[in-house]
Amino acid sequence: MKLILTSIRLLCKTGIKIISNMKGLIYGLTLLGTLSLVSCDETARLAKDLPGSWTGTPENFTDNSYVTATTIETMDFSNNPELVAKGSRGGALIVVGMLSANTQIVGEVGLVEPLGLTVSGRSTINGTWTVIDDDEVAISLDPSTLAVSVDPDAVVVNGVVTGMNGPRIDSIKPSVAVSIAQSLKMALVNRYSSIRKLDDVKIKGPLMKFEIGHTDYVFTRQDAAQ
Repeated sequence: MKLILTSIRLLCKTGIKIISNMKGLIYGLTLLGTLSLVSCDETARLAKDLPGSWTGTPENFTDNSYVTATTIETMDFSNNPELVAKGSRGGALIVVGMLSANTQIVGEVGLVEPLGLTVSGRSTINGTWTVIDDDEVAISLDPSTLAVSVDPDAVVVNGVVTGMNGPRIDSIKPSVAVSIAQSLKMALVNRYSSIRKLDDVKIKGPLMKFEIGHTDYVFTRQDAAQ
């Protein structure tokens, strides 16, 4: 009889431990499920808030040769789930840059002295975006779609234009515009190939803050989310 009672007590204790462990497991699974739902909800929120056009502040870059430039970029995000992996949230991305560049003409036949030039232009590149976390967006820009244009009529001479070099300057503006556009394109290929992800993305009202590498950016919404 005593042996039977001891066995019953042991069974009860074991049962209580099993029930307790089951309760812990159920609680853990419930918590995990709750966190997953919250994460999914935050991811969906970012995917909903991101579409639209966002414009940044002036950014400097160079071709590491003779051209220094500034770009003001607008990122246009649109929802196109068919462009990203199945089950992912994302779509098409177009980055447009309004360019301003400075260079100098040296050793050009027919010019009295070296002259500084300022040019204006425009760049575009296409790609895709995918939300990968509640504050991270993967970016894939296709360098083969990069186009850069410089308007010869927008070439401005910074220096003394004399009757002797004026006609010569006008005649070389088209070739200067083409040369600078090529230099800007090479520099922008390097710039855009380094952009793989937007980190720590925070959207509040008309402002979007994020990081690329260890650099902080602030963009302003130009239109409503699509």
